[in-house]
Amino acid sequence: MAELEIDPAQLDAYKAILAEEQEASVRLEPGVLMLHSFAIAETPAKIRLLEVYASKAAYESHIRSPQFLKYKISTEKMVRSLRLVDIDPILLCAKSTGTSGGQGVCTGPVK
Repeated sequence: MAELEIDPAQLDAYKAILAEEQEASVRLEPGVLMLHSFAIAETPAKIRLLEVYASKAAYESHIRSPQFLKYKISTEKMVRSLRLVDIDPILLCAKSTGTSGGQGVCTGPVK
């Protein structure tokens, strides 16, 4: 998980670059299982990223990928602070067919 604070004057540009990187990473990298981004409602320049990878090697591959490196370079002056939080998932659940319904799928407990 990452906790970021973005320069408010550059927030729209940051979100566009982030969306491009997230979409490309999920589409192109088999080891990227999930990338979610959120803004804190009261302070929209505070962004949280929840990322799930198939393995540590998949994460290490991701941070060397062209789309991630482009994101890092493009947003370097937009990011005021960055804190990485190493987390241990307990249970990951999602609908298999998105918001339209479908069977719920859970993975876990994850070790």
